[in-house]
Amino acid sequence: MAKVALRSKPVVNDVAKISNSLIESFVKQNNLVALKTLFYIARSNVALPSSNLSTVSLDTSHLCDYCGIDIKTLKRNVKQMTETSISISDDYAESYITVIPKARFIKGTNKLEIDIYKEILELIWQVERRFTVIDVKSLMNLSSKHSVRMVQLLEMINGFGDPVAKRKVYSLSELNLMFGTKYKRIKQFEAEILTPIKSELDINSKLSFVYQIVFIDNPKGRGRPIADKVQIDLVRNTPQGSLF
Repeated sequence: MAKVALRSKPVVNDVAKISNSLIESFVKQNNLVALKTLFYIARSNVALPSSNLSTVSLDTSHLCDYCGIDIKTLKRNVKQMTETSISISDDYAESYITVIPKARFIKGTNKLEIDIYKEILELIWQVERRFTVIDVKSLMNLSSKHSVRMVQLLEMINGFGDPVAKRKVYSLSELNLMFGTKYKRIKQFEAEILTPIKSELDINSKLSFVYQIVFIDNPKGRGRPIADKVQIDLVRNTPQGSLF
């Protein structure tokens, strides 16, 4: 089994390319720490091993400090990662694979060894398929999985070339799919998802957003217009930091 050692010190440029599909999977699994751990691995520029199953060695002390978590939280969420599977599709097949088949916290050390399939590493160090470039250090300050998902969306919008508007419009069904939610009314999605996300990104992220609800005429021909879509516009932001 191939050994993959990651750098124990921060990289100079805390930027990662990671597969959208992998991020989407963990958003749906409601595992923010797993997302942060994946981004921690993704920021390391390490060559992809040739073997099907590899062992990645992590320094738990640095990982916890970088991600803003404690060792108990890390252990609990790594256990959840061993119980999480995702689907991977290509031109030939749809496969189901465990994200981490085995994890070992080495006693008496700050060492975590995780066994991981090559297919998962390919998604983490994404170079060919859909991926998003993320400012990892900024992301570590976020406390909501939905904020992490929105950062991914905003980075995608930021990649739109000029003179295209830095804007996307989504229906409620599309938003539910992206954020792993099941809201039946846009107003509820706005109150419980969009508003808290915007507040957190305004404080912590270089990218934030403004939004407006797009209304259509009531199909019954009378009554109030109906909320139909949400327009999201990218805003470049100067993070203020939390006051508490």
